[in-house]
Amino acid sequence: MKDLIEFIAQSLTSNPEAVRVTESDEGDQIVIRLEVAPEDKGGGGRVIRNHGLDGALRIKCHSDNPQRFQAGNSVTVGDAERAIVSCQSLPGEYAILRLDGIVDVQTAELLAGQWLYAATDSGPELPPGEYYHYQLVGLQVTTDEGENLGQIREVLITGSNDVYVVESSEGAEILLPAVHHVVKQIDIVAGQVLVHLINGLR
Repeated sequence: MKDLIEFIAQSLTSNPEAVRVTESDEGDQIVIRLEVAPEDKGGGGRVIRNHGLDGALRIKCHSDNPQRFQAGNSVTVGDAERAIVSCQSLPGEYAILRLDGIVDVQTAELLAGQWLYAATDSGPELPPGEYYHYQLVGLQVTTDEGENLGQIREVLITGSNDVYVVESSEGAEILLPAVHHVVKQIDIVAGQVLVHLINGLR
């Protein structure tokens, strides 16, 4: 399984040499961890092009955290971590971003197409029981009857509530609505989600 995951990750990433897959025996389960280069995490956004002549960047945001790009936070772009000087929101998912040290059009043009990887601890602390989507992806999902359903692969935003896309080790998917009578407990530290399957979810 470890070799298969490494092969798939290397075929999907832009920097396959940075892919690292480790496997560890933790009690009664085998835990596989995947690490990729910052540009392959897509945790924040992507530079579309330069904006103006003073080094500003037009970006497309890929973050569920609206505070991710606020002034004072930092992002990794290219091979450097830079402080955010300012960020102006635009209609849709776009914004104008100014980063420390990027002050001319020539430097900005070199960053076109680069991913912006925002630190996962950026943004305000949420109230108890609320989580950013990046915190949920990868968590192991188990039912209150002890059945392992797999991991959260994606969080879908709907009109009423979020929906967790859970994928088993065999590739089967199940959609779980993020409502209190289904999701019973979320433990970010332990990497676990406890759920109760009601009729119609399979």
